[in-house]
Amino acid sequence: MALFTMLIILACLHVDSLRGAVGSTQIDCVHGSSRNLGRVDEGYGGGVLETITNISPDDRLVLEPYLSAVAIKYLELVYTAGSSTATVRIIKPLDADEIMMYADAFYYSITCVGGAKNIRTLIVMDINDNPPVFQTKSYGITVWERIAVGSTVLTVSATDNDVAALNKKTLYSILPPVPDEFELSYDGPMNECNIKLTKPLNYNNVQHYKFIVKARDVGALSDTMIVAIAVKDEDNLNPYFDHCLYKASIEENQVGHFSDITPEAIKAQDGDKGINTSVVYSITTVIPNKYQNNFEIDVNSGVISVTKALDREETEQISVFIQAAQQNDARKTAETTVLVTIVDVNDILQKFDQGVHSSHFA
Repeated sequence: MALFTMLIILACLHVDSLRGAVGSTQIDCVHGSSRNLGRVDEGYGGGVLETITNISPDDRLVLEPYLSAVAIKYLELVYTAGSSTATVRIIKPLDADEIMMYADAFYYSITCVGGAKNIRTLIVMDINDNPPVFQTKSYGITVWERIAVGSTVLTVSATDNDVAALNKKTLYSILPPVPDEFELSYDGPMNECNIKLTKPLNYNNVQHYKFIVKARDVGALSDTMIVAIAVKDEDNLNPYFDHCLYKASIEENQVGHFSDITPEAIKAQDGDKGINTSVVYSITTVIPNKYQNNFEIDVNSGVISVTKALDREETEQISVFIQAAQQNDARKTAETTVLVTIVDVNDILQKFDQGVHSSHFA
């Protein structure tokens, strides 16, 4: 019952608002006049706006703009010279968004031929009939991965053509799934929103972000746009080997490449995947150190060769320490170890005692 009563009250208020703008007025062609016709909601197109009386036979009336020419687009004066009455009619629904671009209200004048102006003022109330609209439906940007946390990476803005400040107010949100690295911030001009970085970017983890930003007004009218952010890699990581220890073997007394390397061929690469600068290889240390000159490495491929044959009877294993340095920045390096096993071969002839042996037979 209470809800029904409230609806009746609201309906009556709306009718009173309209009736306040439709009525009988008198013309004054001597001194002119000024009349406030009340207020109506945007979209009102109720036919007769005012009925003018008290027109003398000698009066001649014309409809003229006042303060703004826009009112004439919406009105017509129905009047015949010599008549005692006239009407001002609305010929199309009133648009507050257009009207308020030029003046704070809807103004016009019923002007007598002698020059006296009878000014009319009508307040047109804006209604929330326009959604916020993004000027572009998608936006792409590239940012360096070193961009500081808290930085604004992009500013988005939607335009709402409603004129009332409340109806123009726009709220923004990122639709799920929301990337952890970004958030929205309202620290700029009205109806703009900044997309800010909340966590450091890492090209090696994520190269592209794509999400949807929604703009919504207080009446839930909305629009969306797609934001695409590409991360640009920077040269901020050292090269790396896939393994910290490799195992290789070669037969003693042999030179050349290793016969077997596990878990895979020795290879290093730039830690910055988007840049992937070449690396150069070198042997830094050999343990035991006396075998330093028994090995060499191809600076470009990382392939290790034995240049001087090794003797299993002298040592069974040798550790070769390798470094990979970024070709354009020798300060960026990676290290790994190759454990080389010397495979024994039967290279020692059996020796017999050269003394005299005699056999005695019974």
